Amino acid sequence: MTTIKRILPVLMISLFLTGCWDQNLLKEVRLYMSASFDLEPDGRIRDGVTSPILGTSPDTPSKARSEFHSAAGNTPREARVNIDKKVSKKFDASKLRVMVIGSELAKQDIYPVLDVFYRDPKSSLSAKIAIAEGRGDEIIKSRLQEEEKVSDYLYNLIASAEIVSFITEENIQSICAELFDPGEDFLLPYLGLTTDNEVEIKGLAMFNDRAFTGENLNEYESKMFILMDDQLGKSMRFTKKVSNKEDKSHLNFISFDVIKSSRKLKLQTSNNSIQGADIKVKLKISISEFPQDKLDKQDKIKKLNKKLSRELTKDAERAIKKMQAANCDGLGIGRRLIAMHPSVWGSIQWKGDVYPNLPINVKVTVDIAGNGIIN
Repeated sequence: MTTIKRILPVLMISLFLTGCWDQNLLKEVRLYMSASFDLEPDGRIRDGVTSPILGTSPDTPSKARSEFHSAAGNTPREARVNIDKKVSKKFDASKLRVMVIGSELAKQDIYPVLDVFYRDPKSSLSAKIAIAEGRGDEIIKSRLQEEEKVSDYLYNLIASAEIVSFITEENIQSICAELFDPGEDFLLPYLGLTTDNEVEIKGLAMFNDRAFTGENLNEYESKMFILMDDQLGKSMRFTKKVSNKEDKSHLNFISFDVIKSSRKLKLQTSNNSIQGADIKVKLKISISEFPQDKLDKQDKIKKLNKKLSRELTKDAERAIKKMQAANCDGLGIGRRLIAMHPSVWGSIQWKGDVYPNLPINVKVTVDIAGNGIIN
């Protein structure tokens, strides 16, 4: 009787223990580290994935490479199932690092592609997301024959561009809120292939709500967007033409780093309507290359400040015009209107009527705060 009393509580407690019912053993799955989604001519979605494989060599211990698989389906989930039919182990995207969406599919609506990731608790929501100039599978297949894993190459390419403030820092998780925000749009890295089949970041792809507009900001416009959006990363470098007088072309250019940036965005409202927006950007820069020199003279510094302020203001104005033409409110002007003037927001058609024609005044002021160790 005493023995039964001792064992009975243990048996009762064991009924409530979950054990390892949700274990996901690595030996039973095949990890896919990079993925692409493209629109097929018949309207189906083609999912392409790369998986790391280890090879052995008599000279080196091991070399990591990647293999590629793809399949089409009516939905991304069905395409995944069709890939599972071609490989020996179950598809697992919990370690996904990079996702590239083809431009034609992105122009429709990217949420149906992302829905499967948001619903699956094992999804890697920190994965980088980018838009391809053309097909996404051509981007992730471009480095298959290289020793470096495709996922590592693409991830590092995007991450390094974020550090130097060439593109904004986004992932699957970060764009989720903006997908459903009527007052703000997002921009994603825009990837293309060079004639040498190298992957190149070509700027930022602009979105209107959840669809790619087909337009992108180039290098200088992307940088000015980042400054106007107050998202300066660890560094940002420019090379601008400041003269036409020198015989040798390279003497007409200057390179500089942005060491500090501040932005003010102010809305102009009157009589329950929005009249415009003012954006003022102030930059402190350090000159890293200027063969003309003479930077110890105040007149030279003042002329350069004026010239660079004018040139960067032009870049910012071009970025704003492109964004308005594409109906991409990447600066979140509509979001400010919702928060600060809800009655104005409720009385207008923002995207279809007001935003594309809104007067947006930009002024960039440059202050040279450093010029290296020569002067």
